[in-house]
Amino acid sequence: MGRYRTYCLFVGLGIIAGMIPAAIASRGGADPAFNGGIAALAATCSSCHAYNQGPGGVELLGLPRRYRSGEVYGLSVRVSDPQQVGAGFQISAETTAGHQGALLRSDTLNTQFSPGGGTDFLTHTSDGVDDSIDNWLPSGSYTYNLGWQAPANDVGPITFFVAGNAVNDANSFFGDRYYATDATIPFAIPGDADGDTDIDLSDYVAFQNCFLGNPFPAGCEYVDMDDDAVIGAEDISPWNAARTGPTATLPADYVLADAIRGGKLYQHWWLATGSPEPTGDHPLYPPAGSQSGSVTFECNECHGWDYEGVSGQYASGPHFTGIGGVLGTTKTPRQIFELLKADPAVTPGGHNMDAYGMTDRDVWDVTKMALEGTVDTGGFTSGGLFTGDFTNGSILYSIACGQCHGEDGTAFSFSHHGAEFVGTVAVQDPWHFLHVTRFGHPGAPMPATESLHWTVQDAADIGVFSQTLPTE
Repeated sequence: MGRYRTYCLFVGLGIIAGMIPAAIASRGGADPAFNGGIAALAATCSSCHAYNQGPGGVELLGLPRRYRSGEVYGLSVRVSDPQQVGAGFQISAETTAGHQGALLRSDTLNTQFSPGGGTDFLTHTSDGVDDSIDNWLPSGSYTYNLGWQAPANDVGPITFFVAGNAVNDANSFFGDRYYATDATIPFAIPGDADGDTDIDLSDYVAFQNCFLGNPFPAGCEYVDMDDDAVIGAEDISPWNAARTGPTATLPADYVLADAIRGGKLYQHWWLATGSPEPTGDHPLYPPAGSQSGSVTFECNECHGWDYEGVSGQYASGPHFTGIGGVLGTTKTPRQIFELLKADPAVTPGGHNMDAYGMTDRDVWDVTKMALEGTVDTGGFTSGGLFTGDFTNGSILYSIACGQCHGEDGTAFSFSHHGAEFVGTVAVQDPWHFLHVTRFGHPGAPMPATESLHWTVQDAADIGVFSQTLPTE
C-alpha cells in the first residue's frame, strides 16, 4: 500500500456544545481537513482525543499498488479497537498540488462528504456510526466502504490520508481513541508489470506470470493492456508497444543490449564488428586535437578511458580534445542512441556512426555500456596507481591472464606503437588497463572480468599486481 506514516488527527464523534468549536465535529461527520493531510496542514484533534494510545488502528484496504488513468477503485477503511464499540473515519487523496481524483460514496447511507468541505474529504454519517455500533465485530472492528476514481492524467505519487476514531459511545470525546495512517501510490506506467517505474526484462517475466496465472494474479491489471480482466494474446501487441513505443522508459533494444560487447566497441569498434577500418578524420574531431585517422573514430579517444573526457585524464596532453565525458550523463538511452546515429549536418553533435559501419545493435550496445558500464575510476586508482588487494590480484591474474600473457606479462607484445606488455599498460595508462581488463580487447580472445562476473575491484586488484610486472 505504499509509504506509511502516522498522524494525530480528528474525526470526532462526541457532542459537547461550545467546547473548541473549530475542532469538534459530531456524530454526523468530521469537519473537513482534520485528517492530517497536506491541505489540512496536518491539523489534528489530539487536544481532545487520545491518539494511538490503544490496541487498535486504522487500515486502508483495496488500494492498488499504482493507479491508472481514470480507473475506479473500490476501497475500504477499517477501524479497529477491541476495547471500543464503534467508529468514524475521514479520508482524502492529495498531492502538494491539491486533492486528486474523485472520492466516491459507494455507501450513500453510511458515508458523506465532510460538511463544508466540498468533495475533498469523505467521512461517516450518523447512520454510519450507528451501524458501526450495531455491527461491531467481536474482534473489535468496523469497515466503511467507498470508492475513488483516479485522475485522468499522471499527477505523480498520490497520498491517501486516513483517520479512524474508535469510540466508546459515551456521548463525549473522553475515552475515544484516534488512529491514523497514510499510503502513497505512484502512477501505473503502461507495461510496468513489477511496479518499479521502468520497463525492462523483469517486467517481461511479470508479464509471463500474469499470462499463465489462474486466477487473475494480483498486480496483473497493469499488463492487462485492453482492460478486460484477462491476460491473453490480445494484450501482447499493446504490451510490446508499451515497452518499445516513444513513451517507453527503456526501449526493448536497450534492455536486450550487451554492455560487455559495448565495452569492446568503445575501443576499436571496427575490430569488434569486422567492419572496414574508417579512413580520414571523424567530422566531430576538433581542431584542438592532435590525432588523426581511424583513432579519431574511437569513443575513448574523445571521452577517455576514465569516461570523463576533458574533466579527467584527457584534460591536457596528446589526447586533449576539449570534449566532455560520458560518465554520469543525464541523457536517456533513446537520446544517446539517436545522437550516435544522427547526421551532424542535421543534428548538432550527431555522430553519424551508422554511416561509418555501426549497426543499430552496435549503437545500442555502446549506449548500454555508457550508461551501465562506466564507473568512477577515482574509486580504484590514486595518483596513477591502482588501489586494492595485491594478493587477490595475483591469484586472479594467474586464472584469467597468465596463460596467454605469461607469468610476468611479457609473453607477447600487443601494441602498434612499440613493445607494450601487461605491465607497460598498467603503469602508463591504468584507466585503459582497467577498461580492457573489464571488457576484453576487441578482435582478441581475451576473457573479460565482467563476463566472469568479477567486480570492478577485482579488475583493479589485477591492476595492482600488474603494475609490479616488467614494463619492457
